[in-house]
Amino acid sequence: MLTIANNITTRKANVRRAIWRQRRGIWRHQHEPAKVLDELARKCTAAGADVIEINIQQRYDLPMAMEFAVKTVQKATDRRLCLSTNSPEALEAGLKACKHPPIVNHLSIDEERLRTILPMIASCDAEAVLLPTEAPAHPDSEEMLQKTAVLIGACNEKGIPNERLLIDIGLFHVTSDMGQRHLVDVMDFLRALPGAFDPPVRSTCWIGNASAGAPRRLRRTINTALLAMLAGACLSSAFMDVLDRETMRTVRLVRIFRNEVIYSDGEVEQ
Repeated sequence: MLTIANNITTRKANVRRAIWRQRRGIWRHQHEPAKVLDELARKCTAAGADVIEINIQQRYDLPMAMEFAVKTVQKATDRRLCLSTNSPEALEAGLKACKHPPIVNHLSIDEERLRTILPMIASCDAEAVLLPTEAPAHPDSEEMLQKTAVLIGACNEKGIPNERLLIDIGLFHVTSDMGQRHLVDVMDFLRALPGAFDPPVRSTCWIGNASAGAPRRLRRTINTALLAMLAGACLSSAFMDVLDRETMRTVRLVRIFRNEVIYSDGEVEQ
């Protein structure tokens, strides 16, 4: 299972403040704000992240912010990056700053965005996260497969092969009745996905979305239990808090159960 660290995001106050402070300056990487991103990137790498997401969708979704974050994080780690932005201009700046092809998050069935973003992804050999459903819609597994086919077709037309695509299964909050019911369809969709397309595509999700709305004391339990269940249905990757010890313990156990790594007590005790 591929782990995508979602710790560097403007949803978090420390990251938001760092980018705000850097924005007040002249975007020099040696300034104090860079230390926040540098330390987070190093911690995520040490915790076992395979990919590190830079998410500026919520605040400061600007080209200079993305360029600053990408260059700062790349100085701290050799991990691959995932760029999450709603701005085509910010994405273009991030892609230019990346040393290696990143993952672009995300694309939905929005013709204008597909027309703008897909050529960028194709030109730099990046991978793309495709989201076939968004709240408040509650499609069943068949409709999700149909929308996925549309998105994959659009990517293939621009020269982006299935091997560079990840399908976001679209978790909703399980604290709501709709979220619980939708999870049944998500599981059916996830099980059907490996055999639905040739070559096959990979899957991903934002594991923390499922526990949103639950008391903080319960969120870790919900996240880790659901992660294990989704892994049993062949989930390929997940956006997660890699600094959470129990979440990463679950990932290591999943890899052991899949025979991807050799069992050791240390893998479980970490």
